[in-house]
Parts: sequence; C-alpha cells; structure tokens
Amino acid sequence: MTDHLVTQDPARLARTRLRAVGVGAAALFALAACAPPGAGSAPAASEAAPTEVSTDLGDEPVELTLYDGAGLKAKDEALIAAFEAKHPNVTITGRYDPDDVQSQNAPRVLASDDPPDIARVIALSDVAGDGLLTDLDAYADAYGWDELPEGQLAQYRVDEDGVRGEGSQYTLADGFTVTGFYYNKDLAEKVGMSGPPQTMEELEGLLAEAEDAGIVPIMAGNQTGQVMTSTQMLLNHALGAESLNEWVFHAPGATIDTPEAAEALTTIQDWAEAGYYPADTNGTDATAALGRFAAGEALFYPSGNWDAAALDEQMGDNVGFFLPPAPEGGEQATMSDPASNFAIPAGSDAKDAAAAFLDFLRSEEARQIVADAGFAPSGEGEVPTTEQGSVRAQIQDAFAQLVEADGQVQFVQNATNGLTTTWNSEAQRLVDGATTPEDMLDAVQAKYEDELGR
Repeated sequence: MTDHLVTQDPARLARTRLRAVGVGAAALFALAACAPPGAGSAPAASEAAPTEVSTDLGDEPVELTLYDGAGLKAKDEALIAAFEAKHPNVTITGRYDPDDVQSQNAPRVLASDDPPDIARVIALSDVAGDGLLTDLDAYADAYGWDELPEGQLAQYRVDEDGVRGEGSQYTLADGFTVTGFYYNKDLAEKVGMSGPPQTMEELEGLLAEAEDAGIVPIMAGNQTGQVMTSTQMLLNHALGAESLNEWVFHAPGATIDTPEAAEALTTIQDWAEAGYYPADTNGTDATAALGRFAAGEALFYPSGNWDAAALDEQMGDNVGFFLPPAPEGGEQATMSDPASNFAIPAGSDAKDAAAAFLDFLRSEEARQIVADAGFAPSGEGEVPTTEQGSVRAQIQDAFAQLVEADGQVQFVQNATNGLTTTWNSEAQRLVDGATTPEDMLDAVQAKYEDELGR
C-alpha cells in the first residue's frame, strides 16, 4: 500500500483541543474517581487528534489489542486472521468482556494506563467528549471513508457539543444488525399472505386474520423486552429515520414525547388488547420466543439478523424475512445498529496499524466474513454470497435496500446507557395496560434528560 500522509486543518485541531481539555475535564474527573486500580487519565488532545497519519505499516513487528464483547469473538477472530494474513508483521490479540457488561466497562478500559488499540464503543458521545478516543478525520481523508453511505457515517460522528450524527469521525463499524419481520410461510399461506405487506394497513389486516384463525399473530418474549422491537418499528414509521436518529444522537431539544409517538404506542397497546401478542409475553424470554416461533406457533417474529442462523437451521425453507412497511410517500426505515462500532483509543501507541484494520473492514473479504457471521456488512458494494433462497440471503438483500433508502435507525434503547431498563419495563406495563402511551413517553423522556444532564 502506498504511504499516505495527511496534515489536519490547524483551526479544526484547535477546536478539538478545546473540546478535549475544556468540555471533557469534569467528566474525566468523575471517571477517574470510579476507575479500577491502574486506570489513568485521558491522553493529551494531540494524541486524540493526530495531525499526520500513514497508511504504510512497514515491515517492523506491530502488536495490537482488540477489545469487544464475548458474543462477537468468533466474528472478530475471523477478521483478525484475515487481516494478519495480509499484514504478517501485525499481530492482534483479542480481549473480551461478557456482553452484558462490555458497554459499562468500556469507559474504564479506554481510560486505563494500557488501553487496547481497537475497541468496541456503544455510548459514543460520552467517551468521545471525554477525550478517550482518537479523532479519525485524518485517517478518513487518507482512506476515503467519506465515500461511505451517509446513514452509516452519521453513526460514527460526534460534534463538539456531544451530538452524534455530525462532526468528527471516531469509529468505523465492521457490520450492522438489521431488523424486520420473520414469517412462517405455511401460516402465511393459511391467512392469505401472498407477499410481504406493503403498507401498515396490510400488515394489520394480516394480524387480524391470524388472530381469527387461532394463530398467534406476533411472537415476542417481553420478559427480555422483545415488544420493543415492534414498538420501535411503529415509531420509525410514525416519526421517520431522521427524526428518531436525532433523538438517539442527542440533538438539542430532541424529544420522543410527541403526539405521533403516542399514536404509535397506542397501536402497540391496541395490538396487545386484541390478542396479537402471546398472553404470556411478559413471562416469556427471547430464547423461548424464538423456539416457539420456530415450532410454528406464530405468524410473525419481529427480530434481527442475530436470529437468522437458528431459524435457518430449525425452519429451513419455511421461514422468510421482510423489512417493515414504509410510510406512504416515505422511505423504508428500520433499526440497524453497528455490530462492533470500533474506535481507536487515544492512548493507543499503534494508531496507524489500528486504522489499517478499520479500513480492512470495508474490503470484500471482510464483508464476506461479516455476512458469514450473520451480520450485514459495512460500506456498500455487491451483496456478499449467501445460500440462495435462505433467510440469510433475504436479510442481505433487505439490508441493501435499507442502505439505498438511507433508512438505518439506531435502537432507541441505546440512546443513553441507562435507557434500556426504562424502555423495557415501560413496554411490559404498556402491554399489561398498567400505563398509558403518554405516561410511558413521559417516563422515557425524563430518564433521557436525566442521563444527559439536561
């Protein structure tokens, strides 16, 4: 690869320094106070925003550490092996935390005296504002990352006020989840479904037909928050990708507590009252719900590509997948979060090699590895090879449609670190009739503002 040096604009660098030193100071003090033994402070702004970068890794041995959640280890190891084969002088060692604590542990890991060189980040605006991540703009210039779809780039950017979606780039994902409706083809035929519903009215008609036929319309294990999947699908439909992403990305004045959102939640409550969810949904977890859908108990199963491999194995040709219907005159939109949203910690001493790994994630080889692991690949290009007619192939095609529509929406539960519990518990109360859509949205917005300190 040809050596490529990039010098960053001095005025923008000065603004970055002001942000890292001024805005992040109070947050860094709080982080240091609760950090484990050995944790250090954030690096200087000059380390967080390099002015010169190189795409030439040379021949000298380079050792990197990659940090991620344990559930993503197999995918990461395949990517690491492929990258090391291209760059024999680079060795990458994986370090993994349990999935349920990785996001909480990440800020402490990033602030430690010996941070990893590549790290998965979920609460991006928090750690970027604390000066814990490398500003990747110089690498983006060197590698041409600005050519990526705008809907993906928005998930990697944070501005000087901590608002995601714009500003400097801090991450690059290896791939994405994508959500939609799995459906049982045999049951679909029984209710007269000849193809994926094109409107919300068509979808609701099929739900009514299934309930009348004694078939559970929507399988959901709401003990672990699965009603939130169809809930956000309706929020996406009502509010649109741009509006909902603004809320998740912490845009000034953004609120989820709107009449349109309340109408979407009213529909969910109506569906629960009509018997469209299992009667025991609040006592059923995601694993049990998956098994019950695979066994033929329900027409639809709103979920993501993480369930594709199991459903392929258990249902074979009897399972299909489609994106939620687009609003009339609007674009397709559905939840599509990064699988591993990788950053380069500011304290890394091998940033050029780490950036080369991030760039590798856009390659056709890496895209195929990610698709084989069940995720939708980063970047854009030919749809990776999948078994023709399989549900995985349908998901890859659906993701290509979603990228074309620029309709990737972040999960609302991930807007702040503490919102998942609020959303899920409120969704349980909603289907039980223990709260109203308006009260649910008020509780969520209050938690959101508290978490952001607004």
